Amino acid sequence: MTDPIGAVSLITELFSWIGLAAGLVLLVVGLVRGAFFRGWRETLGVVVVDAGGDLAYRWLGDDGMLYEAPSTELDAPVLEPGDDVTVYVNPRDPAIGRIDDPKHEGRALRTTGWILLGLGAVAVVVQFVLLFV
Repeated sequence: MTDPIGAVSLITELFSWIGLAAGLVLLVVGLVRGAFFRGWRETLGVVVVDAGGDLAYRWLGDDGMLYEAPSTELDAPVLEPGDDVTVYVNPRDPAIGRIDDPKHEGRALRTTGWILLGLGAVAVVVQFVLLFV
């Protein structure tokens, strides 16, 4: 292909298809993931040492049961036994809890999806401009 406008047109078409398709998929997946974690409620928990000697956190569910979850290697350096922590509990299953805020779930997917959709839309506009050049 010796025509530079033809080469740019081919590249923008590739960017438009990839940007629009992948951006839409990532955006939908990010929205669904964010919606799944949106209803988690906060409760107070405490950091303990479990039977294996590892750090864990416990919380009391609405049903009066005591639940426990192991801490991850990312939060273990900042947790000390006896510390109070905020535990976010799944409303559908109170035995599932986490100490990191779930409102950020899916944000990276949504951001990447919006960026790819924007690039795809810009590529479509450039394609239309190239039609008249």
